[in-house]
Amino acid sequence: MELLLYAVIFSMILIVSNVTNKLVPSLPLPLIQILLGIVWALFVPEENFHLDTELFLALVIGPLLFREAEEADITSVLKHWRIILYLIFPVIFISTISLGWAAHSLWLSLPLAACMAVGAALGPTDLVAFASLSERFTFPKRVSNILKGEGLLNDASGLVAFRVALAALATGSFSLGEAGISLGISIIGGFAVGILTAFVNRWLQTLLLSVRASDIASELLLELSLPLLTFFLAEELHVSGIIAVVVSGILKASRFKHITLLEARVDTVSHTVWNTVNFILNGSVFVILGMELEMIAKPILSSPIYNNLLLVLSVFLLTTLLFLIRFVMVYLFYWFRTVRLKKSLRNYLKDALLLTFSGVKGTVSIATILLIPTKIEKEYPVLLFLVAGVTLVSFIAGLVVLPKLSEDKEETNNYLMQIAILNDVVMELEADLKNSKHKGPLYAAIDNYHDRIENLILSQENKLIQKDWEQLKLLILSIESDGLEQAYEEGKMRERGYRVYQRYLRNMEQRVNRNLSSRLTYYFLVSFRLLRLLVHEILTFGSGLRNWLTREDSKLEAIDYDQIAALYLANTEIIIESLEDLKGVYRSSLISFLQESRLRETAIITSGAFVERVINRVKPNNIDEMLRGYYLERKIIFEYEAQHLITAKQARRMRQNVNELESYSLRESANTLPYDMIEYARNR
Repeated sequence: MELLLYAVIFSMILIVSNVTNKLVPSLPLPLIQILLGIVWALFVPEENFHLDTELFLALVIGPLLFREAEEADITSVLKHWRIILYLIFPVIFISTISLGWAAHSLWLSLPLAACMAVGAALGPTDLVAFASLSERFTFPKRVSNILKGEGLLNDASGLVAFRVALAALATGSFSLGEAGISLGISIIGGFAVGILTAFVNRWLQTLLLSVRASDIASELLLELSLPLLTFFLAEELHVSGIIAVVVSGILKASRFKHITLLEARVDTVSHTVWNTVNFILNGSVFVILGMELEMIAKPILSSPIYNNLLLVLSVFLLTTLLFLIRFVMVYLFYWFRTVRLKKSLRNYLKDALLLTFSGVKGTVSIATILLIPTKIEKEYPVLLFLVAGVTLVSFIAGLVVLPKLSEDKEETNNYLMQIAILNDVVMELEADLKNSKHKGPLYAAIDNYHDRIENLILSQENKLIQKDWEQLKLLILSIESDGLEQAYEEGKMRERGYRVYQRYLRNMEQRVNRNLSSRLTYYFLVSFRLLRLLVHEILTFGSGLRNWLTREDSKLEAIDYDQIAALYLANTEIIIESLEDLKGVYRSSLISFLQESRLRETAIITSGAFVERVINRVKPNNIDEMLRGYYLERKIIFEYEAQHLITAKQARRMRQNVNELESYSLRESANTLPYDMIEYARNR
C-alpha cells in the first residue's frame, strides 16, 4: 500500500507541475518538476527511497532514447557525422580527464580514479535534458540534429569511461589498451543486440500478420516491450544497452510504410500512448533529479567534516570548466573546418555557443555516479555531491543562457491563414442554408466553426487581451441576468421559460475563464448552492424533485419559445449599445467581434431551432453537417496550399486536426446519458 501511495503522490506531482507550467509559462516545466521533487524528498524518509540505477536506465532512459531514435531524422543527423563522432569520443574523454584532474586538485583527499569517475559521469550531454530545453526555444536545425545525434550515442562512451575509472579505482592500475578494447566491444555489441532485437520484432510482426492474428493491442505491446527487451539483453551480455535501444529504435522506424487500415490505427494509438509515456518518463526524470539532489546535498552540507564554501565553489568551478572545455573543443573543430573550406569563422560562432550551452547534464549523470560501489559512496560522499551540483547548475545555466542565443519558439502554423480557412468554411455552410429544409443541425455546425475561430483568436492574444475578453463576457452575462429577472418580475416570462433561460446563463458563466482566485470563489458558491439544495431536498423528502417531475407545465409551449426569443432580442439591443459605449475603453476589435457574434445569434431566431440550439442542451444529431464541414475544410486547405498561401508542413498539420475532429465525431459509442436524462425529464 505504501508503494501505491507513493505512485499516487508521484502522479499528482506530475499533474501539479503541468498545471503550474500552464498557469505560469515563464517557469520551465523541468525546473518546476525539480523543485517539486526537492520538496517531496523533504517528507520522504531517506531509507524509503533509493534510486536503482540499472532499473532507472532500463525503464526510463532506455524507452525515452528508443522513442527519440524512432522519431529522429537519421538522414539529417548523419549529415553531421563528423562533429557527432568528435563530440562523442574526443570531447567526452578530454572532459573526463580535465574534470577529474580539477576535482582531484580541489579535493586532494579523493583518489584520482574516483575523480575520473566524476568526470566520466559529467562528460555526456543528457538528451532528455536537451529535449526539454529544445521545446522552449528555436534551435537551428543543424544544431538540433547534431545534439540529437550526440545525445543518442554519447551515454555509451560516458558509461564505458566511468567503468574504466571504477576498474582503475579497484585495481589501482589503468590500461589504455584495455579501455579501448572495452569501448569497442561495448559499442559493437550494442549495435549487434539492437539489430538482433529489431529483426526479431519485425519477424514477430510479420508472423502475426501472416496468420491473421495481428491487432492493435499486440502491435502496441510488441513496440513498447522492444526497448525493455533490448536493454535487458544488452546488459546481460555486458555491452552498451544505450546503443542497443537506439539502434533498435532507428531500425524499428526504418521500414517501408504500408498504407493499411491496421497500420493507420496502430500508428494513431501508438502515437497517443507514446506521448503519454514520454510525458510521464520525462517528468519522472526531473522529479527524481530533484529528490536525488535533496538527498545527496542535505547530509553533506550539514556535516562538519566538509567545508560548505569549498563544496559550492567546487561545483561552480567544475561547471565553468565543463562549458569552457566544450566550447574550446567545438571552436577548434569549426576553426579547422573554416581553414579547410576557406570560410569565415564568425559564421560558426553562434553554433559553437549553442552547442556549448546545450551540453547540459541531467539525471543520467547522477544515475551514473550512483553505480559506484556502496563502500566508496559512503567513504567519499563528496563525489555524489559534486556530480549532483554540477548537474543542477549546468541545467540552470542552459535555461538562462540559451534564450539569449536563440529565439522563443513560435507557432509554426500561420494562425491568420487558419482563421481565414475556417471563415471560408463558414461561408460555404451558410450558403448551404438556402437549400436546407432542416436548418438547426446546419446552424449547430456553423456554431462549432465559430467557436474554433474564437478559441484560435484568443489563444494568440496576450494575457491582458484575454482578461479584457473575459471581463466583456461577464458584462454580457450581467446584462442577460438583469434582463431575465426584470422580465420575470414584470410577468413577461413564465416560470418554465425562466428556469430554462437561467440554465442557459449558468452554462455561459461556466464557460468564462476566470483567474484562479475568482474560479475558486465561483466553485465555492456553486458548491454551497448545491449543498443547500441537497439539504432542502433531504428535509422535505424530495418535494422539489417531485414537483418538477409532475408539473403540468414541464414542457415548453409556443408562448415560452416566443417569450425566450423576445427576451433574447431585448437583451441583445442593450448589449450592443453597452459594447458600443466601451469602444474607447477596450480594444475595438474585441467589441466588434462580440457584437457580430451576438447579431449572428439573433439572426437565426426565425429558424425555429433557436431555443434548442442556443438555450437548451439537445443531443447532437448533426453528424452529416459536421462531415460536410470537414470535407469543405480539407478542400479549402488544399486550395490554400496550391496557391502557396500556406506551406506543405502547415497544411499537413491542419489536415491532422481535421482528421482528429472527424474521428471523434464519428465515434458511435459516445456517451449520451446526460442528454438522454434531460430528454426523458422533458417528455414526462
